[in-house]
Amino acid sequence: MKEENVLKEMHRIVAGDHMVFLYDDEKDISNISILVTYIILRLEKSEKCFYIEGDFDTNLILSNLREYINIDDAILNGQLSIVDKKDAYSKSGKFSPSKMIELLKELTSLAIRDGFKAFSISGELSWVLDDENGFDKIMEYEHLLNNEIFSNYPVSAICRYNINKFSSQMIQHIIEVHPIIIWKNQIHENPFYNEVNEDTSIDIDRYHVNSMLSTIENFTYTKTRFKNEIKDKEKKYQELQLSVLEDIVVTLTSILEIHDVYTKNHSQNVANLSRQIAIKMGLDDSDIIQIYYAGLVHDIGKTLIPKEIITKTGKLTYEEYEIVKKHPSHAYDVLNNSPELKDIANIVLQHHERWDGKGYPNCIQGESISLAARIIAIADTYDAMTSDRPYRKAFDKEFALNEIKNNAGTQFDPNIAILAAEEVFLP
Repeated sequence: MKEENVLKEMHRIVAGDHMVFLYDDEKDISNISILVTYIILRLEKSEKCFYIEGDFDTNLILSNLREYINIDDAILNGQLSIVDKKDAYSKSGKFSPSKMIELLKELTSLAIRDGFKAFSISGELSWVLDDENGFDKIMEYEHLLNNEIFSNYPVSAICRYNINKFSSQMIQHIIEVHPIIIWKNQIHENPFYNEVNEDTSIDIDRYHVNSMLSTIENFTYTKTRFKNEIKDKEKKYQELQLSVLEDIVVTLTSILEIHDVYTKNHSQNVANLSRQIAIKMGLDDSDIIQIYYAGLVHDIGKTLIPKEIITKTGKLTYEEYEIVKKHPSHAYDVLNNSPELKDIANIVLQHHERWDGKGYPNCIQGESISLAARIIAIADTYDAMTSDRPYRKAFDKEFALNEIKNNAGTQFDPNIAILAAEEVFLP
């Protein structure tokens, strides 16, 4: 979604919306524009706006706001408050989730009493990591927001997180507790949101990418404010289903990017190469689309592998390699939760099987391996060889082509391997 469309979608934000704004560059003007637009629209809707300072340059935000509104008047009449993070979150010296929730309740009640229609807040939480048990406090705060604030008070919020300050596992947990996500100039309802009941105790270790993806089936059939409603005509309905499937796959690849940029870029390359092979083989359009999507998510299981193993610069130990070999099964388990993705799940499960039966995880061979998986296996190997890896530099294309040909009939389907090497992977 382009930046202007994201800003347009901001008009649809209403009281009760709990958003997470993940960013990796606080100086990016598009990120600043999102915050500025959020504040302006909240003020235009006669809401009390509470902006808590963080990594973003407050002076730059204020200068952008001044182009559209009278900042001094908004601050003077109490509609806009710019607050230092320490004053807002930790007047007692330490961040207290429960005290912050009580403060929000008080501020919201005062805003309504003063004639404002709602209360809106945007706060930076990355700094809380400096506290003892900082991430536990962040997660407790986010759960309390969902359980005590948004269902009971007219509040909207953008929680800002600099992903460079959090581990991949932490970011996964953060994604899971926010119904709406903003990332890379995209805003949409979050298919991985897991609603937590009031009585559920907070145990962040139990959260997993599996549970993030388990809601994907419901999301597929959900009409959200950020998508067109299903039309009566069959053609329109099919187009919508394809669009939703594409959104799901794109969102999955976004998680790959958060976990490991190499894996995300590699998956995009594999998808493109697999599609080219499928086209050269004359496959049906529907098969080509399915192969492309499977290529995009073929390594989604690696999000469940510790990042220190995925990005290790030295040789993997036997135990580490055995862990890595589980990623096709991990991917199958999470993708197979959705009827829309069952076929893709089977393809992804088999993309490390070998023609001679010596692959993993199930040691199947020959044409027992799905055609799509045989195609992706070749594209996967070629791109892995011709890309820089944490433990080595890229091989040249001629070397990679020879490897593909030399392993035709052992590792790879011989016919597809020769076709790919001679007609697709051109030096």
